[in-house]
Amino acid sequence: MLIPRLKRLEKNKSDLLLDARDVLRGISRTIYGNRNTRKAILQLYSRHNALSDSLANVLDAVTKNVFSAEEKEWIEKIEFLRKELLGSSTMISVMDYGAGLPASVRTPEDMYQGRRVTTTVREICRTSSVPLRKALLLFKLVREFKPSTCLELGTALGISTAYQAAALELNQHGRVFTCEGAESLASSAEENFERLGLENVSVRVGRFQDILGDLLREIGHLDFGFMDGHHEEQATLAYFKQLCPYLTANSVLVLDDISWSRGMRRAWDSIAADERTAISADLMRAGVCIITSSPVEKISIRMPLY
Repeated sequence: MLIPRLKRLEKNKSDLLLDARDVLRGISRTIYGNRNTRKAILQLYSRHNALSDSLANVLDAVTKNVFSAEEKEWIEKIEFLRKELLGSSTMISVMDYGAGLPASVRTPEDMYQGRRVTTTVREICRTSSVPLRKALLLFKLVREFKPSTCLELGTALGISTAYQAAALELNQHGRVFTCEGAESLASSAEENFERLGLENVSVRVGRFQDILGDLLREIGHLDFGFMDGHHEEQATLAYFKQLCPYLTANSVLVLDDISWSRGMRRAWDSIAADERTAISADLMRAGVCIITSSPVEKISIRMPLY
């Protein structure tokens, strides 16, 4: 087994959960104290629009650290797993499809062909798993918008997937389909979902451009998407175009690392300006779009969530 079972560290669990609570308190103090953050949230509320209100509810809850007891239980459980993964020196061999290369030398061919890298679980978790703040954003978005079908591009060890799946579990409805190019990571993620008791996740292995079309045809419709892989301008725009016919009315799309490179920033600007994007929230390192089926007056905000 790649990682020791959680019960082997049960004696340290209380300390780890306290760590998670301390981090949550720190996030609340740091983020909500920013004037631009408060202004952006009030801007959303001022539109008196159900969709903008819902997004404002999410951002307000994340910045103020407002979580129910049952939500905190899942947060602590997943962060306990993250803590364990960050302490693992187990070696793992993965195919890197370009995210690890500098933007100045990365090419589409690099990202398609990939290169085999041997590293530790600790390093994968440190560099590829979403940080807590971003995970909480995903968690609250799923809780608020209540999608039935979520799609994630980029599984890694499954931390972000687990947050989405846990939110669906609390919603008592929905399933996450997650795509991962590295078979070893997909296998590790599946093991982590099993340990967390999450049964509403389906993992697909392969390059996104090779498997996405068949997966979209299989699931038929999409309410929530998280794009966290293949950080390249034209690829990101191509995936957006591919997803659009399957997006339901008022669906939510989250793009990670929109400031990764100039190309990713251009891709975000293009998607935010698209006529199908009703609301866009530029959160500096990630972006949230609410997609509608008919043109509406656009709402755009920018705030430093991260």
